[in-house]
Amino acid sequence: MQLPESEWSAHIHEVAAGAQADRVLDGLRSLREQSLTVYGSMMPRVSRVDVSGDQATVQDCQDSSHGGQADAATGKPKTVGVPRSPVTATLMRGADGRWRVTGVSYPEGTC
Repeated sequence: MQLPESEWSAHIHEVAAGAQADRVLDGLRSLREQSLTVYGSMMPRVSRVDVSGDQATVQDCQDSSHGGQADAATGKPKTVGVPRSPVTATLMRGADGRWRVTGVSYPEGTC
């Protein structure tokens, strides 16, 4: 979010496509409107990858306990993630051969 908003779309579309890219951009705009930013990092713990042609599903037990939302002006954390959160991502391989995220879901529970 430190880039100008005019550059967000190009960067997001390098790694996401379709409605998922739109959701990410809308989320970034919403954070900015609320004077929030993101901090830290998410640690992936991929447990399964299924590939079928140009589509893939990735199941992860994400550790987001070292990141969250922060006040954009002060950098002071407002939220912190959890250490074990199930995440399922769908990806499609584009005509350029690159994989892009097309959907993300967060099943309930822990992993």
